[in-house]
Amino acid sequence: MSDREIREVGLDGELTRVAGTEVRIVVDGIAAWGIEWVDGPTVDRMRGHVAAVRTARRRVAPPEHRLAYRRRQSPRAWAARAIAVLRDANSARAVAAGAALRRNHPAAQGWRAGGLTPEDHALLDLVQRLSEGIADPERADRPEDEPLIRRLLDEGDHSKEAMCRLLNDGSDGPDGPGIGSGPGLRLRLGLDGGTTEKPRERARLRLVQGGSGR
Repeated sequence: MSDREIREVGLDGELTRVAGTEVRIVVDGIAAWGIEWVDGPTVDRMRGHVAAVRTARRRVAPPEHRLAYRRRQSPRAWAARAIAVLRDANSARAVAAGAALRRNHPAAQGWRAGGLTPEDHALLDLVQRLSEGIADPERADRPEDEPLIRRLLDEGDHSKEAMCRLLNDGSDGPDGPGIGSGPGLRLRLGLDGGTTEKPRERARLRLVQGGSGR
C-alpha cells in the first residue's frame, strides 16, 4: 500500500487507539515504513496490534516484512526503571561486571567519552536491556517511587546520562564509587556534605545499603 493510502485510512490513528499510546508511521524508504512510539507496549505487543489491525482492516496495513518497529524510551521511563532495577541486589553485581568488561576492552581508552564512566555505561545498558521486555516502563513500580522519580528527573534535567551520573556519583562510600552491593539496596534523598565552590549545597541522590524502612 502507498503512503497516501496509509494516511487516508488513518492507520496510525487506529494503532494509537489500540495500543493506548501515540503511534507514528514514517516512511523508511521505497515501500518500507517505520512504526514509532514512546514507552507503552513492547515491540512484540505492538507487532500483535499491527497484525490485529491488518486482519480487521482486511490487510489495510503494510506487510510485516516492510515494517521496522522503533520503541523510544522517555526520560521518565528510564528514571522509573532505574529506581526499580537498583532495588535488586543482583543489579550491583551486573553493573560491576559490565564496568569491568568495558575497562578490559581493547578500546578502553575511550570509555570516558561524554564524561561517562564504565559504571555509567554499564548502568545505562542494564536499564535499557531490562526495560525492553516491560510494557509501560514509565509507570512507577510502587507508589513510594513517585517522589524519587520526580526528584531524579529534576536533578538530572531529564537527561538519562545526567541521571545515571547522579545515581553512581551519589553512592560513594568506603568501598569506592558505584551503586554498592548487598541486599536491601535502596534509594534515599540527601544533601552533599563538605565544602563546595557553590554558595549553597547541591541536592543529590544517594544510593545506600540497608532495609526498605518499612
